Amino acid sequence: MKIELGISIYQTPEIKCVDAALESILEKTKNDINTTLYLNRCTDTMFEDCYDLSKKYGVNFKPVGENYYLHSYEETKHRAFKINNADCAMVLQSDVIFTKKNIFDSVMKEASKYFDSKYKVCIASDHPEDTTPLAIEITTKLGYDKVGCADSNYYPAAGSEVDDYRRSYLIWGCDPNDREKYIAPQSGREPPEWMHYIRTPNLLHIGKPWSFGSKIFRSRPIEYSMAVCHDCILHNSWVPYHLAKWGCHPWYETFIHPFGDSNEPLKIEWEVFDNPYPTHKFVSLRGLVA
Repeated sequence: MKIELGISIYQTPEIKCVDAALESILEKTKNDINTTLYLNRCTDTMFEDCYDLSKKYGVNFKPVGENYYLHSYEETKHRAFKINNADCAMVLQSDVIFTKKNIFDSVMKEASKYFDSKYKVCIASDHPEDTTPLAIEITTKLGYDKVGCADSNYYPAAGSEVDDYRRSYLIWGCDPNDREKYIAPQSGREPPEWMHYIRTPNLLHIGKPWSFGSKIFRSRPIEYSMAVCHDCILHNSWVPYHLAKWGCHPWYETFIHPFGDSNEPLKIEWEVFDNPYPTHKFVSLRGLVA
């Protein structure tokens, strides 16, 4: 199986975690994996450590320097299906580790059963609270052909998964008036029709609050600052944009087309990723989130 794998690194503690994750995947796999490490916050020390990590595993290294990990993930998908003819594109969260080195291939074997019928396959631990966002997200070629890219106006990424859900729901052909059906999967506890979930006890999602490692992975000051950033900056950016795009707040959207404009397609092509809706102005945080 040919897999395109993208991993975005933003915090120093993530580097050792990604080191362990790559070891748990690459040491025993029989799959053909093209891996790229994206450094989305480029200090001198982080650059050196990530460069050494890329050399250790023989993977690609791309120092981006901008907190724009959504672009890194979409670049992974583009390279998978438009350049390298991969079977799937995978985004691995930087706090995910397989506890056994022979697990990855068996998980991917199960995932591959859904490559022709689902837009995405998501992998998580077996903890009942390990929901959205799931630890590993796999985009199939079918999903990329139908839905395309994420909306880059949800910068640096907050809210993009809500928009992706809305567009996927409509493209799949689900009834937009069936509110119960629309809302039910959004807690992350059950998959929507276009997605398959795989849950394995052999995966740790370290950054989650129930994990033993969360106290090591994020200190209290980092948790607090990230919470303030999300609640006071990111939330106040993407929610107004979402209201304009879909006519109401998440879960209660009313528009069938972006901005209520029938000329706007639901699929976002890679060629317009950086500016998908040029006729609809918005206030962007691009370049303002360190």
